[in-house]
Amino acid sequence: MIPEFCYHITLIYNKYGNNIREYIGHYTQLPEGWTVVPMQMLCSLIDGDKQNGIERINLDVKYLRGKRNAKTLTSGKYIVANSLLILVDGENSGEVFRTPIDGYQGSTFKQLSINENMNTEYVLQIINLHREILRENKVGSAIPHLNKKLFKAIDVPIPPYKEQQRIVEAINKFFISLDLIMKSL
Repeated sequence: MIPEFCYHITLIYNKYGNNIREYIGHYTQLPEGWTVVPMQMLCSLIDGDKQNGIERINLDVKYLRGKRNAKTLTSGKYIVANSLLILVDGENSGEVFRTPIDGYQGSTFKQLSINENMNTEYVLQIINLHREILRENKVGSAIPHLNKKLFKAIDVPIPPYKEQQRIVEAINKFFISLDLIMKSL
């Protein structure tokens, strides 16, 4: 049942994009315990704490993608290991990275702080569903930026926490199966 649900959620997002309420409005009621809230109620975009005089790795896009060796800085916005950074400047705005180590936040990032009552992986799946919309709706002329107003307004269907966990597990199983299929081609 959960893979079927995930499939239907994907279809809903593909058709209605950022306005899932338009689709959910066709139902007389949501499943028990579900609600829909804007992304801004679930997470915020913040900066790390400013530090000076301590040498740390610069957590920039090329380093986080493994395309460049670590460069160090002696000041910056401090980010602890395992934090989430969202790309807010450039072509791939909306892409999320998990920091492998402590370091200084790259200039094209904001730290993504997710409400502790939410399943982090569930919220990341919702953001990932919207990456194309976020990428296509950047603001700014010289350097495109993440449309933060659009990001904050994304409607997020919120099931109970245990259901969030089951949905994430089903999505992960689906991607494992998809990887196996792709390898066999």
